[in-house]
Amino acid sequence: MITPYEKAFFLEHGYLHVSGVLTPDHLAQVQAEFDRVWELPGQNNQTKLLQHQTFLELIEHPAILDRHRALFGAQTQLLQYDLLRQGPRNETFPTRAWHRDFVFPGDRPLSVNTIVYLDEMIEERGPTYVAPGTHRGEALPPAEMIHEPLPGEIAVLAQAGDVVFINSAIWHSGARNRSDGQRRGIYLYYGYWWLKRYESNAALPWRALEGASDQRLELLGVKTPAGDIHQYDPLA
Repeated sequence: MITPYEKAFFLEHGYLHVSGVLTPDHLAQVQAEFDRVWELPGQNNQTKLLQHQTFLELIEHPAILDRHRALFGAQTQLLQYDLLRQGPRNETFPTRAWHRDFVFPGDRPLSVNTIVYLDEMIEERGPTYVAPGTHRGEALPPAEMIHEPLPGEIAVLAQAGDVVFINSAIWHSGARNRSDGQRRGIYLYYGYWWLKRYESNAALPWRALEGASDQRLELLGVKTPAGDIHQYDPLA
């Protein structure tokens, strides 16, 4: 969404794959912190992530945040923060698990799920699959096809450090990890400031607020963005 081509592609197809968002050194740092935080006991994943500087900085990463601001402007908010790890040779995960995160009339995206890949997503590792164009309308994936490949599906074959932006209304799915390695990803879910945050009943950890910039406070839903939050330019 940084370029007119990116934004047009995202609005038309419902997803955008951006290569090399994390530099090699940054990627190594995030991978190490991911493995450490994953093993921490208790708390929900969002609370875990928002207590550590590496992940606090990631929500403001320019290559990630600027693309959301191209859609949501000053009203951009982090709605959820999560991480996922699927072990090698995972025979319990289905071939597909098609779903929509959000159903709402209209073509304008209300929220975007952003996946930061920490491992190379080859076919054997179970890449994210999307069904381009299915973000329009309100239809859900056919019940009889939820666990099956769909005609026209696209596998996002990403490198470690790549990011994919997914309109939360698009049909998408993870897949079974048939490789010998881990399948690790970080999920940053952004949308309009006036949407309710997921897990909003859980208090934000103090580390997320200590010394926070106005931008971070707005992203966390603590500080009201400038201007009237009931108005936005749908063409911006």
